[in-house]
Amino acid sequence: GELALTDSDIAYQGMSDAIMAFEQTELFMPFDSKYDKYLRGDVTFTEQEELGRTLFFSEQFTNCNQCHQVSTSPFYATESFSDFSYHNIGVPENKALREVNGASAKDLGLFNNPEVNEVSEQGKFKVPTLRNVAVTGPYMHNGVFQDLRTVVLFYDKYNNVTRKINPETGADWGVPEVEINLASELEDGPALQDIRVDALVAFLKTLTDERYEGQLN
Repeated sequence: GELALTDSDIAYQGMSDAIMAFEQTELFMPFDSKYDKYLRGDVTFTEQEELGRTLFFSEQFTNCNQCHQVSTSPFYATESFSDFSYHNIGVPENKALREVNGASAKDLGLFNNPEVNEVSEQGKFKVPTLRNVAVTGPYMHNGVFQDLRTVVLFYDKYNNVTRKINPETGADWGVPEVEINLASELEDGPALQDIRVDALVAFLKTLTDERYEGQLN
């Protein structure tokens, strides 16, 4: 209403309500990705995509679904692929970005919220949805990785002694920007062979909305 033009609290509440209403529309969440069509029985996965799906939802071979699954069922029709929790997964600082913007302070994530005072929250960021993840790089909260496969390798480094080098830089992964409060979930699961890394990437690509599939490579 007109009060929104003079009262900032009313204005922000109005904006929040409008955004919330939009996010509930079919335009925002069409559920028409290859994955969604697979669940409805309209398409079949390739052998590689099916392996990736099996690995993703497995509690034995990966730890993906500990944070990136809101339902207890791997066949939930409107899965968001995020449980909306907060974690510190040990992301290194984006040195290239720092060189551009001149920033030097650590990004403490959730702890930067003035309502959050517990040191145990330092370095934690909200688990993002994986829908459209294949077309929304760069990755991590600070954009430190350019390629989706690099992200999978980064996670694998916690359980795989052969994953010591960041393929994008040719150097080691670097220390976490915030070295405390690292998520214990990172060390769950066995090391991944390359064939399984590629299968996970292939599966993640199936989470792309139909309108963005032309951007996949």
